[in-house]
Amino acid sequence: MNLEGLRREILGKDKFADWLRSEQLSAKALAQKAQERIQAELGRVNCENVNDYLCRLVDVEYEIYLELERDIIENAIEKFLRAESQERQKYPYLNSLFQNVQNQIDRSTDSTKTLVTISKPLAQFYKLLIESFAQSRKTRAGGSAQYHVEFILDKLGYEGFYERQQVINGTVDFLFPSLKVWQKDRRVCTVLSIKRTLRERYKQVFEELSATRGPTLYLMTTQSESEAQKDITTEKVQRLSTENIYLVVRDIIKQSRFPQEEYVLGFTDFFCRDLPHLKEKWLPKQV
Repeated sequence: MNLEGLRREILGKDKFADWLRSEQLSAKALAQKAQERIQAELGRVNCENVNDYLCRLVDVEYEIYLELERDIIENAIEKFLRAESQERQKYPYLNSLFQNVQNQIDRSTDSTKTLVTISKPLAQFYKLLIESFAQSRKTRAGGSAQYHVEFILDKLGYEGFYERQQVINGTVDFLFPSLKVWQKDRRVCTVLSIKRTLRERYKQVFEELSATRGPTLYLMTTQSESEAQKDITTEKVQRLSTENIYLVVRDIIKQSRFPQEEYVLGFTDFFCRDLPHLKEKWLPKQV
């Protein structure tokens, strides 16, 4: 078995593990599953429950992801063997691995010995597959959170007051109210960037946001309270505040660690205090 060849076919962009994930584990599909579940649990989004809503969306989506991931890994060999020949030909090392396993089974006269023999290459296969899925969990969360924020914005009446993935000195997740307004007068605009943790390209995000100059800037992190204990430091908050960048976190993090910090907001503060105030700038002026 060529372990390096197997690794190249399983890990990385557009490889075997990506093919397995492509349908069931897309960020949008996962977000929709979580939204359906939490809508049934919490009902309408409002300022009384907006923090719980976003926290539950993020946390439940991760639970759904792990459930689907387990099913996909368990059924990976069957999916490969049932795939079209054209698809299987993309992975010659995987083809060779499973063909060798099949040959061992077909020639078997000692089931115990055969089981031991085939378990070793299959263990390597599953080890690499699990490694790939573990890596993808880290990149998945930020993208999914954007769908949840969009969902909450629309439910709170902000549909039509933002645009996604606009390029202004780098791509920003949300631009309020629009690129057209930005090009006319960026001072009335607001930029929101979303990351799961501050560790994720922290310096790059900092540079992207601070380079926009002019609009009100927010950086939202969706991490849990326990993750934030190590990741969200006073030093990072101070650096953000010197550039007038507001950090948006779960309400419990705001209340327990930064109750007096002006540049740290809870989810409720952001959606139900700051955005309504900022929205007044985006509305057409009454004559």
